[in-house]
Amino acid sequence: MRSVTRIACALCACLATPGRLFGQAPDQPRRLSPVETGCDSLRPAPGDSVYLADAVDRPAKAPYVRVNALPYRMREVQTGRTMLRFVVDSAGWVERCTIALVEESSPDWTAAVLPELRRARFDPARKGGRRVRQVVYQVFIYHSDGRSSVSQ
Repeated sequence: MRSVTRIACALCACLATPGRLFGQAPDQPRRLSPVETGCDSLRPAPGDSVYLADAVDRPAKAPYVRVNALPYRMREVQTGRTMLRFVVDSAGWVERCTIALVEESSPDWTAAVLPELRRARFDPARKGGRRVRQVVYQVFIYHSDGRSSVSQ
């Protein structure tokens, strides 16, 4: 009887991974469509380098992004959170084809954030005294009392 118990425990240990069972797909955020991001794939991709925040002298600075079109269903929840990854070009505009979803608590909140992000103008990153492209991770948070915040 002891050997059967050991075998069953070993089988469970082999099939389980932290947070999910073996064979289940890892938790991946959904892919945003070109319609959601406003991507115009006919425009050629820039050929210059893209830097991370720690590789520039002065990282891109986010403006205050106000989300005006709050989804009605968001009023029923306590908070909403969306994290996006994108590239800010050397002029300070978001390169729409680079917008990727990292994390979201509500697709409705993400849908409200995306149009505002597409219109946002950043203070571009600088390296060696010149403006450069930079990868930015930005979090948009909604609170049930109507406050919203942006962190980078």
